[in-house]
Amino acid sequence: MCRLMAFASLTETTLPSFVGKEFPEFVELSKAHRDGWGLALASREGARVTKTSQSAAESPSFTDTVFSQTSSAGLLHFRWASPGLEVTDKNSHPFHYGDIAMIHNGAVTPYESLVPRIDSELLTLRNGDTDSELYFLFVLTMIHRSNFLDGVRAAIRTIKSEFDYSSINSMFFNNDYLVVVSEHNLNRIPAEGKEDYYELRYRLTDEGIVAASSGWKQDGWKLLENHQLLIYDRKNKSHTLESI
Repeated sequence: MCRLMAFASLTETTLPSFVGKEFPEFVELSKAHRDGWGLALASREGARVTKTSQSAAESPSFTDTVFSQTSSAGLLHFRWASPGLEVTDKNSHPFHYGDIAMIHNGAVTPYESLVPRIDSELLTLRNGDTDSELYFLFVLTMIHRSNFLDGVRAAIRTIKSEFDYSSINSMFFNNDYLVVVSEHNLNRIPAEGKEDYYELRYRLTDEGIVAASSGWKQDGWKLLENHQLLIYDRKNKSHTLESI
């Protein structure tokens, strides 16, 4: 189980600067979600990813990286490994391919269940042993058959209708969009989690959007309801909500 954060901004900035003074409260969540951290930032050359199996709260490179690297969009992930999955750099999020990056909270079970649905050439890109990476490769499979938004939609709806999962809450970006997925099973909240564990909230401003998992101060943020998809157009700064 994990904590997720994403942003898209009109101008290049660091994630902490965009989020504001409450950002250190979010970082505190990494003391429990201590099995790795990762940051993906959008760039013209493709997604730039830094990740490690260290806790963000204990990683010397976390502050230097997150507070210094700038972009107009990014994803931040704190990992709490699912039972049976190794704590390694390869299993840390985000996962990326070209200009596309993704982070996930939850589990699709059995962990290997998505393998038959992934295009063989994309499956060769697998680097770790998590269901989250397979989820990403399945999304890429669907994107390659259509386009970014339709591929994300199709992958989410297929998993919802055909697979077993605790949560497929996730966040994606490419050069054009930021997508936030709220899709989780309220009967599968971790024993250590509160009722709002899987809730995602977002804040829209004139400067852009930020979205994040629960567990810290989010006064004035809007709840992204379960079974909803938020699509933020990075070009025209509009957003839409869709049912999953």
